Amino acid sequence: MSSDFLLVDIIIFLYIITYVDLNKEQMMKVKVRDTKYAKRELYGFHIAEYYFVEGTQIETPKWVDYPSMTIRTGSGKYDFRIIDAANIVEIDYIAYTHSVSTPKFKTVDVKGSKGDIYKVTIGDKHSSCTCHAFMFRKSCKHIREAIAA
Repeated sequence: MSSDFLLVDIIIFLYIITYVDLNKEQMMKVKVRDTKYAKRELYGFHIAEYYFVEGTQIETPKWVDYPSMTIRTGSGKYDFRIIDAANIVEIDYIAYTHSVSTPKFKTVDVKGSKGDIYKVTIGDKHSSCTCHAFMFRKSCKHIREAIAA
């Protein structure tokens, strides 16, 4: 009976070792284009065209609303770096290309209650209107009408 428990313990131990080994966080090296390089003459010090970020990839926070990659560096004042995907050049010395997708939006003319015509822009994530109510409240009935139509 005790040999059966020993065999089960060994099997569980081997499973845990295999699982941990397969799910290790992979270190990666990301080459990033420095956005300050285009205006390097404005700085009183040398600006390199590229810099490197090393660490493990983690999930990007939900509040980031642009294509990006988040790397946990584990060093310095901040524990992770959020890198704009448009500035990534290489990942682990393999060229990286980011396809830029243009945001989809449409513009609609909506007639107001007093006969004024307002331009309503409906986008993927945000909408806007040229009326006074939108300037103060960031929402208005014209946007709701345009979305409903």
